[in-house]
Amino acid sequence: MLIAEAWQPAFVGEGVVRYYSLARHALIEALRLAGVRPGSRVLLPEYLCRDLLAPLHLLGAVSRWYAVAPDMQPATASAEWPAADVVLAVNYFGFPQDLRPFQAYAERTGAVVIEDNAHGYLSRDQAGQWLGCRTGLGVFSLRKTMRIPDGGALWVCAAYTARELPAQVAFDGAGVNPAQSTKARLRGLPVVGELAYRLSTALARTLRKWRTGSDIPGADPDSEQMLPAAANPWAGLMPALARGAAPAEIERRRAAYLRCAVVGEQVGAVPVFASLPPHCAPYAYAFRGDAAALAGMQRHAARHGFDLVSWPDLPREIVCRAPAHYRNVFLVNFLW
Repeated sequence: MLIAEAWQPAFVGEGVVRYYSLARHALIEALRLAGVRPGSRVLLPEYLCRDLLAPLHLLGAVSRWYAVAPDMQPATASAEWPAADVVLAVNYFGFPQDLRPFQAYAERTGAVVIEDNAHGYLSRDQAGQWLGCRTGLGVFSLRKTMRIPDGGALWVCAAYTARELPAQVAFDGAGVNPAQSTKARLRGLPVVGELAYRLSTALARTLRKWRTGSDIPGADPDSEQMLPAAANPWAGLMPALARGAAPAEIERRRAAYLRCAVVGEQVGAVPVFASLPPHCAPYAYAFRGDAAALAGMQRHAARHGFDLVSWPDLPREIVCRAPAHYRNVFLVNFLW
């Protein structure tokens, strides 16, 4: 079992880690290790970002879908899911997904379970296991927990290490989003750091809205077919992981979530998750609510230097039939 006391700057456990610029590159390799080839079927939750489809497209795999309930658990029993060779289990917003339906599906069909832990670096489940290390293959997006230019990872358990794993690609990338390093340095300035960060962010959003009509980046129309960068991770990724103060970061995120929960109750926001599990390092405070709730949470987020966004950018195949509870989730993102 992977326990807190065994935590190291990157990952723990009996397995191998490969680092990439983006988690989507890690997912490509996870799918290959799972035996995916042209025509293979990959079972995905309907509630996910469309850019996760690019790895399937590049490998020639076929997407199959299972519905997701408002509480982010599968909406139907796994016995009702369509047949597939691989199934993806997602730890939404850093909260542990119940793996029992996926394990039952794998036992019945022989499918390989991949744990999508893009939101859950530093999170554990109630048994103390690190999320992303609970099945044979786990995918991480480190840049969604740490303010770094890029960083994704694939965790491969010992059962898979006998297979031919690719060598680690060189750590020589410039960073998919180099502005993140600038933002981190601004916030680290004594006294004026937070003010400088907020002013620069506000200016960037104002300019973007003037150019595009929106203060947030628009969806990439090619994101379901293409990856935006090479696999090579940012040159500073490993030093950044080594510097990460995990216990303090976990506590910061938990405290931010609990503050949001108090405010959310005051303004009428309905949290996606009923409670914060003891070992969870939340990616965000996820909620639903009316315009008043959204405005109240926006004010709270702004006061604390957090972004508030809607999530996700649904796949085109799902948009036309998405139920209301796929469309009305907002996040107070705790990236700092």
